[in-house]
Amino acid sequence: MKKTLFLIFCLICAGLFSLSAVNAEQVKDEQYYLNLGKDYEWKNNRLGAIDLYTKALEVNPDFDEARSQRARLLYFEGKYDKALEDFMYFYNKQPQYGAGVYYEYRIDCKKKLGMTEAAIDDMYEVILAYGGQAKVLQDMINYIQENPEYSYKLSVNAHLDLIAKYKTQAKALKDYAQTFLDKQYNIVNKDYYNFFISISNTMYDMLAQENDSNVKPVLRRIAPGEAEQVINVEQEQN
Repeated sequence: MKKTLFLIFCLICAGLFSLSAVNAEQVKDEQYYLNLGKDYEWKNNRLGAIDLYTKALEVNPDFDEARSQRARLLYFEGKYDKALEDFMYFYNKQPQYGAGVYYEYRIDCKKKLGMTEAAIDDMYEVILAYGGQAKVLQDMINYIQENPEYSYKLSVNAHLDLIAKYKTQAKALKDYAQTFLDKQYNIVNKDYYNFFISISNTMYDMLAQENDSNVKPVLRRIAPGEAEQVINVEQEQN
């Protein structure tokens, strides 16, 4: 009898141990690795945290929080190529994210990697996605001044595909352009106005052609040099 009870006891213990092991394994899901990664990050163990965020993504490749955490750490560790892959994940995950999410990191990675043209195109797209973004425009101008061979990138003619992609932003860009002629807010900058209004006009042309298939497809072109010299704005636009 005692042997039987002892055997039953052993079996119960073995079952509990097995169940505990299963539960422990189940706990190690993507959230487990994310939390542990944050703990490592708080302890300034960035490389360890990156490994843990990677494990979280191995469990669930769509775990956006782990990917954003890893992307930032990769950036701060100077691993710009790997960081860019993660930031481009958010860019490509339309429509939830798109061009506006993590654009500062994404663009800077491209700059650091010597992807000058891609960085400029990215800045231009951010401007379109926001329906106007004076700060990004000024950053783009400053960057082009450092790389004058890309000065043509300030023209709408260099971005017709992107403009077509965001053509529904025509009104937003027109309204945004008008703010640079608004004396009420002490913002008078015709160069900025010309830049944004030229994009808006091109978008309106595209929309008109789209709505009337009988219209001969002639896009508005700006004169060489128009809106290519843009000065600083004293009051930054939001």
